[in-house]
Amino acid sequence: MAVTLDKGHVSLAKGETVSLVKADDALTRVRVGLGWDPARSRFFGIRRSIDLDASALVFDAKGGVIDTIWFANLTGVGIRHHGDNLTGAGDGDDEVITIDLAELPPRAQHVVLTINSYRGHTFDRVENAYCRLVDDRTDEELVRYSLTESPRSTGMFMAILSRVGSAWEMRALGIHHDGRTVREMTGRASALVGG
Repeated sequence: MAVTLDKGHVSLAKGETVSLVKADDALTRVRVGLGWDPARSRFFGIRRSIDLDASALVFDAKGGVIDTIWFANLTGVGIRHHGDNLTGAGDGDDEVITIDLAELPPRAQHVVLTINSYRGHTFDRVENAYCRLVDDRTDEELVRYSLTESPRSTGMFMAILSRVGSAWEMRALGIHHDGRTVREMTGRASALVGG
């Protein structure tokens, strides 16, 4: 059963689902934020750049790929990636993807959100990593999913946005993978949505 957003902010655990409906008002524009800090060296305490990448895979009902939005393809119908952060330096969200749910084509039934470590640094070496979902109209944070204390892997399926009637739901996944780019994760993503 999906949690609703009626009471405000939700902290999701792996496998939990939240309905993207708030007080009988379905969200139409959401923003996915990915944040992290540069890794600290195990020996000298020096911070090193970590290149994490947020991506969105759009699927039809049968698991067929409609579009892939990532640092090499920043825009698609209803989805925009706002640029690649190569270091994790700075405050707030390091990478942002905005999704206009109302603009997604009717055959788009699922959007799988992924994170990859492009240079191969494993997630257990990344500090303060998180993913969050924000109402893009009001700037209100709706859902936060912590990525800290992750196992040694270079890819993660963060969440799936799925169309349910005229509304959408988000299910936190937290499933690890060894892919360093979203292309290496497409087949497994298709299986996750039922393809």
